[in-house]
Amino acid sequence: MNWLNHIAKNLIRGLADLSPSCKAAARLQSEAFDHELSLRQRLGLRIHLVLCKWCRRYGKQITFVHNAAHSHPDAMAESASQQLSAEARERIRQKLRTNQE
Repeated sequence: MNWLNHIAKNLIRGLADLSPSCKAAARLQSEAFDHELSLRQRLGLRIHLVLCKWCRRYGKQITFVHNAAHSHPDAMAESASQQLSAEARERIRQKLRTNQE
């Protein structure tokens, strides 16, 4: 029975090594929208999400924001086309210069 305990501990330790930290899990969930994750990343993320309710909640939130943003692409295009006035750009330049000195 001791060998079974040893195998179980090694299996759990191996799964824990696959599971990313919360910070890495948040990054992976965001990256998954842009490109396909590797098998190791997907597996590690799934393990982490089974164990961490906060990251599951974060995943639901970013999925909602992602879907909302993509369901209204015309609104995103309008805000992206706005530019700063020349006066605003000059104020920013002046502020950056004074901060560098």
